[in-house]
Amino acid sequence: MTDAALSTDARDQAASGLGEVAAEFGAIFGGAPTLAEFLEILGWAIPENSADTDGTFRAPLKFKVTLKGNKRYRSPAESRVHDLDDDLFVKSNAHLGDLVERMRSESGSPVTPQQFSSAILEVLRTGRVTLSDVEVGDIRTLLADVPKKRVAKPKPGDILAIPARGGGYHLAVTLAQNRFGTALGLFDGKSAQGRLDATIRRASRRFPVYTEDSSVKDGTWKVVGHDEDLLALFPADPEIYHKPGAWPGIVDTGEFGAAETSDGTMRLIDAGEARDVGLQDGTYRQAYPSAYLQDVLDERDDNS
Repeated sequence: MTDAALSTDARDQAASGLGEVAAEFGAIFGGAPTLAEFLEILGWAIPENSADTDGTFRAPLKFKVTLKGNKRYRSPAESRVHDLDDDLFVKSNAHLGDLVERMRSESGSPVTPQQFSSAILEVLRTGRVTLSDVEVGDIRTLLADVPKKRVAKPKPGDILAIPARGGGYHLAVTLAQNRFGTALGLFDGKSAQGRLDATIRRASRRFPVYTEDSSVKDGTWKVVGHDEDLLALFPADPEIYHKPGAWPGIVDTGEFGAAETSDGTMRLIDAGEARDVGLQDGTYRQAYPSAYLQDVLDERDDNS
């Protein structure tokens, strides 16, 4: 199977379901999605663990679109997708799961990302998905933009999806890499798809943590996006903390402890900050191995 030669029934079923997704988006925002927004929803909702796919699907799947005149499509406006809750993604995932199941049944082979993209193009060409910025007849090609290699090192602004025990993902943003390690800003809550939605975005945690990036390098933690606006939610130079009397006669760490930035600047803290960061009860750690941090996040959610 080299393309998405869908049966009429399979194509129409997918078009009906995905048309409803676009219509629901329009009802939420008062207008139809752009092509970029529609594809962004599908990219997050792909059935990456389905037995009907070839095992190479990774969310978020991105797409390259060429329009009439060999013009590359670019989004005309800022995406509103991050303001959606998970409901629309769950519905989209169900429709896409049905689609790849039909494709596998009809072809006899697991579905590849490019075959999936071809199927989505067929669905769009039915005209049953209303878009705000593109006439579907002007779409010439729609290709899956599959990375050729895994990102080896996270950069400031990279959004990380950290697998959670029992399913879903914890979310974090890379803040810095310095002599202390890799600083992450964490968010409360979990996402079923590993997507930083508006609710989780508003739940940033006060204190960043330091870890190392082995779980990114081996693919356990996925880089699922990049948004440098998130950096403003956290300290520009994340600190580590030292308990009182850490270096007697060498460095004054105060009555309650001190915070240190990566350039060595020390700041004495008060009792409230010492309590909040965990110095007083002994729960604070300067850095976490990434696998252990994943366990800590699971325990946090279990106890919340």
